[in-house]
Amino acid sequence: MPKSVLAVLPIRKTDDESIVAHFSDGSHLKFSKNEGIIHAYEEPQGVYLIKSGFVKAYSISRTGNENLLLIHQAGDFIPLPWALDGEHTTGLRYEAMSNVDILRTSKEKLRGAMGDNPWLAQQIMSQTVSMLGLYTQRIQTLEFRSARGRVISELIHLAERFGKTRGQEVLINAPITHQDIADSINMTRETASRAIGLLIEEGLMGQDEHLFTVKDIPKLYIALDTA
Repeated sequence: MPKSVLAVLPIRKTDDESIVAHFSDGSHLKFSKNEGIIHAYEEPQGVYLIKSGFVKAYSISRTGNENLLLIHQAGDFIPLPWALDGEHTTGLRYEAMSNVDILRTSKEKLRGAMGDNPWLAQQIMSQTVSMLGLYTQRIQTLEFRSARGRVISELIHLAERFGKTRGQEVLINAPITHQDIADSINMTRETASRAIGLLIEEGLMGQDEHLFTVKDIPKLYIALDTA
């Protein structure tokens, strides 16, 4: 993957407290890890703003395999496509990856607030552009034919999106599992785990408690070029 592609992915920094103000009259909801928030094909009960925690959006194939499409974090709206165009026919399920704190309001109230407040409309447009960038990145990751290439590309993406720099090392500060990586790159867990194990043996990545770390991003790019 060309480095320039990751460089132009939007890094969204918004005033979350200002966004929360637009949800102040909405419902305050809490979800436990692995609990479903929005179910596939069911009409959502409103627009959700994630205050804390992580939520994954995925589809289920006819053979029962999960296809992980996006991981949402604090400050994200879900389901954003439904909030903007009124349709919810994607078949995506939204599930808590950790304990999640959420505010919910109606689509009508949110869209009315967007019309009255250009700043809020800009924040939502920024998220829309960011989602397009993330989908583009996912397509490019799936273009790699080897398990190693796909895993490395996904790790770089996760480090860019959720990483916290600690010297040369980057901590991927999200509850990502081997299964999540496999589900996001169309691969079995066993194959993804073998590729991850080799990268750990090579000193390119590691684990801190239950979180993945990337030991050296430049070296990981070099490994991607030869994958």
